[in-house]
Amino acid sequence: MFKKTVPILLIIIYLTGFLISFPYIYDNLFGAEKWESIRNIFEYGIMFCSFLVFNALLLKNKYTSVIAVILCLLLSVNFLISASCFFIYHSGFNVGMAISILESNMNEAMSMSYMFILPGILFFVFLGLLLFSVNYLKKNAVAFNTKFVIIALLWLLMPFTFYLKHRYVSNKGGGKMIKSVYYHLSDFTTALKIQEDINTIKKNIPVFNIKKIQSGIENVILIIGESERKQNMSLYGYAKKTTPYTDQQAENMMIFDHAVSPAGITNLSVPLMLSSIHPDEFRYRYDKLSYNIINMANQSGYNSFWLSTQASARGITAIASMSKNKKWVNGYDEVIIPELKKVIQKKEDKFIVLHIMGSHPNPCNRLPANWNSGDLNCYDSSIKYTDYVFKNIFSTLKNTNSVVIYASDHGLKIQGDKLLHIDSKESTQVPFFVWFGDKVPAPYRITGHEVRQTQTTYIYPLIMKYMGLEPPQHYKNEENKYLNLEMKSMEYGKLPE
Repeated sequence: MFKKTVPILLIIIYLTGFLISFPYIYDNLFGAEKWESIRNIFEYGIMFCSFLVFNALLLKNKYTSVIAVILCLLLSVNFLISASCFFIYHSGFNVGMAISILESNMNEAMSMSYMFILPGILFFVFLGLLLFSVNYLKKNAVAFNTKFVIIALLWLLMPFTFYLKHRYVSNKGGGKMIKSVYYHLSDFTTALKIQEDINTIKKNIPVFNIKKIQSGIENVILIIGESERKQNMSLYGYAKKTTPYTDQQAENMMIFDHAVSPAGITNLSVPLMLSSIHPDEFRYRYDKLSYNIINMANQSGYNSFWLSTQASARGITAIASMSKNKKWVNGYDEVIIPELKKVIQKKEDKFIVLHIMGSHPNPCNRLPANWNSGDLNCYDSSIKYTDYVFKNIFSTLKNTNSVVIYASDHGLKIQGDKLLHIDSKESTQVPFFVWFGDKVPAPYRITGHEVRQTQTTYIYPLIMKYMGLEPPQHYKNEENKYLNLEMKSMEYGKLPE
């Protein structure tokens, strides 16, 4: 009796994974579109049952049984993604997450591996139940006859039917998601296409309509932080002393009190910060990323440098690759300081990007072994360590004609003891400030507090200003459009808290 119930239990588990990956389908069960949600669940249930029969038939032959095992393994990976999103990020899956997975590197994966223990266990449970069910059906329920062959082919025929329906009949959402038993496949194919499109920016060198109106600052330096919440910085009023040195420099800075990021993950927010592409264009006109601040610096007489402690990420690295000088260094963020000192010695106009690890998950891994965290948790301690890096950078630049612009790529939302990358106002609130060296000319030295809400895409015209260029009269930061994890542009005000 137990063996007969395992396939039924497995179907329930599979559909649960589907629903937690697409929570709007579950939510719609209690709304006006409940019949559409029921239809979706029914369709995916049929495809999964067909998948089981298909693999049971494959197992009847020793040569095709290998294919069955591979197909089951891939479906288990599909379930692993669902479980990981639910238990780690408390959200469904989307294209933005697919991009992050494709652009992950081994070091990043290892640093976050502890978070995948429970999803990993569930992966093996699902795989075990799947292989058991397929083997049970092979021995007790299916045979090579017309009926079972037709059932076995449904999971392959239905996606093709959905494609024809979307292509030639109707497509309610305007998208191109084609239903498949591997329900995450569509997001990954979209993400791969995005990566291909972004690579085209390397081949498109634009000509900027720029006008030099005064001498620029000698060293224009942009520091891109990682996953830093302004809510956890004493510079912004946090009770714990997490930014003691930066606090002392406050009178020498322009501090943006209400800065927000244009997206919730690095691979979207940093390209939006560094280029003039609009969020409305991001999904369809990636070639416009070529209109970025690196290319502008190159064409305005500045020598460009990209120094990074972060491993390469294809979309961002495509922009970085346009720098005349680029270097990725291994180690904790402080290893970037000697590289900066070498660059500063050059007597020329320079635009320098420092892309640091900051508080990237897992923040415990961002701290040197001898770092004294005191009574701070790992996240707050990583912010204090970043402040220590700033201390050394500011000391290096104190007696120079240098301006330092700092902003984090995005923030994080706190739920319980978890730090989440999701679409919310809380996870977009970021630090953003400008620091001045002693030799910066007076017309550029504007300090104080900007109390208006400012999107960090303002970095683009701000850098133009510090290079002595005429900035645009109006720029996309004024609209405050947000690019969500579904790769759709939306009004920032409509984000959930």
